[in-house]
Amino acid sequence: MPPELSVTLGPLALLNPLICGAGEHLATLDALVAAVDAGAAAVVAKSANETEAGRRQSDAAAWTFIGAHRREVPPDASSTIFNRSGLVQEPWEEWLSILAEADLRAVERGSYVVASVIPGDEGALPGLATDVEAAGLRWLELNLSAPHAGEAKPGAIERPSDPARAAELTASVRAATTLPLTVKLPAESADVVALARAVRDAGADVIALTGRHMGFMPDLDTRRPMLGTFGGVSGPWSLPLALRWVAKSRLALGPDTPLVGTGGARDGGDVARFLLAGASAVQIATSAIVEGFGAVGRMLGELRGYLEQQGVDARDIVGEAADAALSYQEVTVRSGS
Repeated sequence: MPPELSVTLGPLALLNPLICGAGEHLATLDALVAAVDAGAAAVVAKSANETEAGRRQSDAAAWTFIGAHRREVPPDASSTIFNRSGLVQEPWEEWLSILAEADLRAVERGSYVVASVIPGDEGALPGLATDVEAAGLRWLELNLSAPHAGEAKPGAIERPSDPARAAELTASVRAATTLPLTVKLPAESADVVALARAVRDAGADVIALTGRHMGFMPDLDTRRPMLGTFGGVSGPWSLPLALRWVAKSRLALGPDTPLVGTGGARDGGDVARFLLAGASAVQIATSAIVEGFGAVGRMLGELRGYLEQQGVDARDIVGEAADAALSYQEVTVRSGS
């Protein structure tokens, strides 16, 4: 019998562990529907909020790929993505209509289209959450991980690094909606586990970790910055970093805390690695940008092959490696050093 891919993510039952994460590649109705049709268990739409400055920032959206020699290369599975970004350019009400239409297709497929909101005006944030539920969407992500927040116009995008602030924003959204709520956390925090605990205590149903890092890369030929500025950066090298925070969060918060891993997954083996670290589902973005939504089927096929080889279902391996992790002191004792 083939392995079972279905997983449970807090209050949500998913067909499989693979989620298409937000980005420019999920900023149109056609793209959202294509991701759903490709077999993703959920599709997180491009993040949005009420600010005009956030929408204008997307006028400069661009990406490139960096190879092993720190030069621009054609995109492939081994390259690092480097990008600048903003928010959805459609007015908020129009964007909600697009999401609602795409989610109708998701209902037919047994999957979800997830609305993603980023804090801008703190006073407007609860209203955005209320609007999402009123539009008929079934799942909401509060994106606290936007790497470009530090380059944005003040007031357009907020990315909190303080657990108390993250909890405050989460609580304001939790009070405004009954929808299942994912809170996505940033990679660049001194203690992502503290953030995870804070948002969980404030009402997050699911915690996603972590978003992209911010980087800077001079071009040796032009002696100018690639893309002209700073940018979000992620690649296969970032996978162990994200896996660490997933595993640490599981060990600190317990196996009953639903986690989504994201950052650096490029194949089905990487999806399995996130499951072993404690995530029940995995968001992918760069793979879909590089090869289109066919990446979903490829990665699910690779995951299925791994599970079949191991003789297990997807849900069986969640947290197995994290729960077996030793402290340095325990390793020393066992080695007799």
